[in-house]
Order: sequence, then structure tokens, then C-alpha cells
Amino acid sequence: MEKEMNILKEAIVNPGKFCITWEQIAGRGAFEKQREEIFKNARIAARGGRIHGISVTDNPSGTPAFATEMLCAEIKKLGIEPLVHLALRDKNRNEVESLLYGMAAASVRNLLVLSGDYPSESGFSGKAKPVFDLDPTHVMQLVETMNNGLEYEALGKQVSLNPTDFFAGVAVSPFKKLEAELMGQYYKLGKKLKAGAAFIVSQVGYDARKMHELIQWLKEEGYDIPVLVNIYVLSYPAARLMNSNQIPGCVVTDKLLAKLAEERQAEDKGKAARLLRAAKMYALAKGMGYAGAHIGGHGLKYEMVEYIIDKGEELLPNWQELVAEFDYPQEDGFYFFEKDNKTGLNSGRPTVRPLKPAKQLMYSFYRIVHGAFFEPRHPFFGMYRRLSRRADASGWMKNLVAYSEHLSKVALFGCQNCGDCALFDIAYICPMSRCPKSQRLGPCGGGFEGWCEVYPNEKKCIWVKAYERLKAYKEEGSIGAYTIPPCNWGLRETSSWINFYLGRDHTAKRLGVKPPREKAKKKKK
Repeated sequence: MEKEMNILKEAIVNPGKFCITWEQIAGRGAFEKQREEIFKNARIAARGGRIHGISVTDNPSGTPAFATEMLCAEIKKLGIEPLVHLALRDKNRNEVESLLYGMAAASVRNLLVLSGDYPSESGFSGKAKPVFDLDPTHVMQLVETMNNGLEYEALGKQVSLNPTDFFAGVAVSPFKKLEAELMGQYYKLGKKLKAGAAFIVSQVGYDARKMHELIQWLKEEGYDIPVLVNIYVLSYPAARLMNSNQIPGCVVTDKLLAKLAEERQAEDKGKAARLLRAAKMYALAKGMGYAGAHIGGHGLKYEMVEYIIDKGEELLPNWQELVAEFDYPQEDGFYFFEKDNKTGLNSGRPTVRPLKPAKQLMYSFYRIVHGAFFEPRHPFFGMYRRLSRRADASGWMKNLVAYSEHLSKVALFGCQNCGDCALFDIAYICPMSRCPKSQRLGPCGGGFEGWCEVYPNEKKCIWVKAYERLKAYKEEGSIGAYTIPPCNWGLRETSSWINFYLGRDHTAKRLGVKPPREKAKKKKK
């Protein structure tokens, strides 16, 4: 059976095209006006032929909304490619796999995989329980497996499924203020790309150097992957929310907010100015080497999108002159590359990373303990394995070890007894108890100036803490060194110490700690 051409994919990967996606926000309710407005926009875009894909958000701000994959299946029938936002906030791994089967059957193939905003208070009878079972990196691995034909065992037989044809991308935010935040974003992006991400969409921000930095970083790391710039047509009310960190991950500085306040005094309330800014951003991004634009904004009409495209193409020949108009840096913000004073953008020279954290006493103690008990090369490691094996074979000993471990780790790390411990991976900070999103591979995109998205000005992001701890030992690069699998919930409420020594958990497998061999039973003569 011949595969149907994926027009959105072709537009993104074709260097001769500049791909355009138009973002739609699915509202709450099954029969409301907002849903019909999305279908109307999709029909107009399909007829217009200038937009390559309709992008639909997945419960933005953690608020319940019409299921994006169902909307996208209907949009597909209207003659234009949909781009499904697949947020992992409220889906476990089984649900993700099930949704992918349904989308594949409906020929909905384009995915933007995101961690997702934390659930809001607007759920039925209060805030929903967050899931965050998988990371976007894990979904990239699942998608690649499904595209190659997923295999599994059923009733003792090996079953191979027909290959799918997903085209999946991820998001990243280069618009971070602190060194630890920004490096965390790039370390995690590297994992997503190695796992098979086919394209990138940037987060919302209006700093030309940060826009350029993402393109430069990819070149520096040897990645040849298309990037879509996120062009949000910025009204003053939306800007005010972003400026106060009420829309996670989106960055609007005080300087830009003041500019918008000035523009809204015009007779049209600043409409012309914000559309022109979006067109200039289009030209700037295309000139820098972006592969396309992901265009969105409240109340955005098709004719406005056309204006942004047409005006952007008109401004493109002189795009470098627009750099100065997007000079909205964060105060004392960190940049990966040194500034090129001639262009106002970045040179190819990485900056000296200024953060010089002091070594922390407790973390130093944890490192000593780690070396004494959890280092496979330690001379007593074999003895620890034998003791663990003996404890595992005895019900009361196993329970005693598990209880003792949990008690000590609750006091020190807030342990939730998952049995597949990630303390080794995050500088002895537990992602299951200390991170509301349980981020085991790197920071989400919602942190702000070092603070957690969910608890701003109360709790520091665990990945910022981990970076600072590791950098004191010049080991911050270990954050991006490897990808750990999702938590194995089959080990819940068991001893992670025993699981490690007996080769059951992810750390043991990464370090090559294999399960001990069973002794062969002597046959009776």
C-alpha cells in the first residue's frame, strides 16, 4: 500500500521551503463555538494553500479541553495536515501508546511531544493528579520503535506490528536567564535529538540573540535538524501574563512590556504594531536559518497570518537590520555564545561560564557514601551483592532492608519508595519527590529564573540545584551524558539497594551490574 504524502513533513525537511504552521487552541466543551472556529480556520487554510499544517494545543495551562488527537483526526479530513501537541502531563505510557495507534489508523502522523503544563485548579472537583510517566525523550524512543514495527510477546509468541509513519518533534526554550537553566535545556535537547526527534519548535521569546543561539548551538553540536521559530502575535494582556510568569516558559521582559504598553495607546490598540513585529520576527528567523514558523496568537485570523508571511518575505532581504528591534535581554542573562558586535547576534565562540558554586557539605558526604557502597569497582562490592542476595531470599530480611532504606531516604531525600532510584542521576536530588513533574532526564521548559514552574519563588528547580552541585566538581556535563529509561513501577515499594546490587534497576543495567547467576541444582542419581 502506497503511503500518502505528508505535506507538513515535506515542508519542514525541504531546505527550499519555509514551513508555516498555524496554532489553534482547543477550548473546553464538546459543542462550543471555539471548536467550530478551529474547523473554519482549517478549511480556509486548506483552500489558501500557504499554510502547511494546523497545530492544535493539548490542554494548555493544564486546563481541560477538547482532545487534540480527536480534533486533529477531523482536521485531517478537511484537507490539511494536523500537528498534534502530545502533552505528557496526564498520560501514562500505556495511554500514549494507545493514542499513537489511534492516530496512526486515522493517518494523523505529525506530533509535537511536550512535557506539558502542570494541571490547573480548573479540573472537575479540583486539581487533577499529574502523571508525567514518560519524558518526551522516551516518547521519541517509542515512536522510533513503532515506526520500525513494534515487537512484543503474547502467549509465548513473538508478535510484530506493522510499522507506523510518525513524524515527531520536540520543543526547547533558549530563552532562559541563568546558566544552569539554559545548559539544562540544551543537555535535555541533546537527549531528545539522539532519541530520534525530527524537528524542533522553539518556545516563545523575543530576544534575537537567543533565537540565533539555538541555531548556533545545533551547528556547534553537529546537528542538522530543522527548527521552527515560535511567533506569538503578542497583545498587551498576553504579554502581561507572560511577563509575570503566568504562562509557563514564555518570556516577555519589562522592556518589551513597556513597548507594548506604548503601542496600545494607538487607535487600533496596537494591532498593526504587533502584526508588524510578527512579520519582522518571521524575516529575522528565516534569515538566521530557521526552517519555518509556528504562528499563533489569541484571535488570529487567516488574513493576519497571510499578512505576516507576505510582509515577512518583503522584509527578508534586509533581515539583519531588524536585529536591533529584538533587543530584549533578561537582566544579567547568560548567553551560550559571545556577542558579535558587528551583527548584534552571536559569534561562534562559547562564553566563559561564570557560575562558580561552592562544594556543598551534604552532597560531598553523599559522594563519599556512593563511592563506598555503590561503586562496582569497590573491593567490597562483591560482598554487598552476596548480602543483598541473601536478604532477597529471606522475607523478613528483605522487609527489614526495605524499611531501613525507606526510613533513611525519606528523612534525607523525601523518598517515595519507587524502587528504581534516580538519586545517582541527579546529584542526589530525588525527582519523584522534589520535582512536581518527576523530570528524570532534565528540566521542563516552565522554570523561571531558576525557580520551579509549579512553586515559583518557593522552590528552586531540582535541575538548577543539580547543575550547581555537579559544576562544583566540574561534572555538569554528566547531565547530558546518558538517557535513563522511565521509572519501572514494577519495582515500587521494594528496596532500591537490593535492586541495584542484584542488577534489576536502571542504574545497575547502565553500569553493567548483571543479576547474579543461579547455581545449577545437582541432579539426583
